Parts: sequence; structure tokens; C-alpha cells
Amino acid sequence: MTDKKFTGAQYGGLAFSGAVVVYIALAFIFSLASVYTGFDKNGGDAYIYLNYIVSPVAITVALFAVTKLTRRPLRQALPVKMPPRAAAKWCAVAVLLAFGMLFSLSWLNIAFEKLLRWLGYKNAPSYFPDLSGGGVALALLVMALLPALFEETLFRGVLLNGIKEETGHLNAVLLCGTCFALYHASALQTVYQFACGCAFALLALRSRSVLPAAAAHFFNNATIIILQACGLDTSGSVFDWAPLWAAVLVTVLSALSLIGAFAVMLAEKTPFAKPVKGGVLDFVVTASAGAIVLAIVWTAGFFG
Repeated sequence: MTDKKFTGAQYGGLAFSGAVVVYIALAFIFSLASVYTGFDKNGGDAYIYLNYIVSPVAITVALFAVTKLTRRPLRQALPVKMPPRAAAKWCAVAVLLAFGMLFSLSWLNIAFEKLLRWLGYKNAPSYFPDLSGGGVALALLVMALLPALFEETLFRGVLLNGIKEETGHLNAVLLCGTCFALYHASALQTVYQFACGCAFALLALRSRSVLPAAAAHFFNNATIIILQACGLDTSGSVFDWAPLWAAVLVTVLSALSLIGAFAVMLAEKTPFAKPVKGGVLDFVVTASAGAIVLAIVWTAGFFG
């Protein structure tokens, strides 16, 4: 039974704040224990993988707590069932969307990173474990599949489906993108993560399922891992590691893929829901704790 004391927007905001607070707390404890034991320097790949597992654990704990608090069954916020034809259609759109964003929008990320570096941002870029041999399979599981499942459950499942009817669909897409970008606590990837968060939210809305967004998320992460395993520098654009003709071809095809994916999503005839009074405010108030914590983490990158 749903607790009427909590609106859908409040439910989504509480889920976000809860996930952030638990995530930051677990990350702090893990970091402290690792420094104390020397695991951060001697743990090797195990340290890297455990770092990636902190987020799925935090999301699980937070959603369990918020579900109990609000008495909202988690399954209500996780539409996954799709007819076979619809599943094939929207998973194809998911692949086009992820491919398009990954290769045609990378310049946005690069430009924003240069701006932050110029302003004095000092946080180190993300790092990868050993990807040789069977290392790729483990990396795909921990760094691609788990984030796709757990983060999509939180953002395009609980958060989006909790708030969309009260904040309105377009506001929900923008809020979902903002929270997704903040959650990654990486200022260098803020623009790209925001774009991905909004695109995945629109995909989930139009497909009426969280599965296509999870597929797009996995494809994005898996492609980066595979390219990195092949010795290609994924921190730059395709022009940094591919021959000019190949880079141009990939860029053109990815741009066409992105346009095609958005064309299919926007062609859906289902109208966007309009916001109700107080819906956005309800979400902002309950999500503010998480947003403030992450904004502090984001800003801290300028000082070390």
C-alpha cells in the first residue's frame, strides 16, 4: 500500500538523497579503511573494483530504506515488461542513442574539461583495472552491467517514475539528467552525464520501460571499456586515435544515429504530462540534501 503522506515527487527526491548520503558515507568509510590498511596502494585491481561496487550497494540500501519509509512497492516504479516487437524496437533505439552520444557528443565533454582545467580543477581522471585477458569480462560485469542495472533502477526507475506525473514529463527529464550528472561526482564529465541522463530519461518515458535505458547505459560503458582494452585513449575524441577517414565516418554515422534515435522518440504520439502545482518544489526540497552534498564534492575538485 502506498503511503499518501508522501507524493511521488517526494518519493523520488528521498530516493535520490538517500542514495547519495549512503554512497558518500560508504565511500568515506571504504577510503578511510583503505588508507589505514594500505589497501589503496597495494590492493591493485581489487581496490578499483570495490570502488565501483560501493555505488550499487548504496543504491540497494537506500531504495530498501525509502521503500519501507514511504510504503511504495519498488515494482511500481520499475516498469520492465514489454511486448517482443516493442522490446526489439526500443532496444535498437537504445543502441543508436548510445552510439550517437558517445561519438558525436564527445567534443562537449572535451571542451568542458578544458574549461575546468583552465579554471583550476585538479581532480584526477577515472582509472581502469587491468583489461588484458579475462580482465575485460570482469570489467564489463562490474563497470558496465552493474551500473546499468542499479543506476537505471534509481534514476530511470524510482526517480523518473516517481516524479514524472507531478513535475511534468519535460521537467522530469531535466531533473533526472541533473541528478544523474551530480551523482557521478565528476565535474569533468558533467556535461556528457547530463546529456546522457536526459536522453536515457526520455527513452524510458517513450518506451514505458526502464530496460531500453539500461541497455543504452550498458552499451555506453561497455564500448568505453572495450576501446580502452584495445589500447585506445577514450579520454579524447575519436580523432585522437583513429585515422582521419575512420574518425570522420564514425562521427557522421554517430550523428545520424543520434538524430534517428531522437526522431523515433519524438515521433511517439503519447503527449507529455504537464506539471501539477508544487510538484517540482516537492522534489527539489527532498532531493536537496543529496544535491548539496554532491555539489560540495563537485566543488572540492578545484582545491585538490
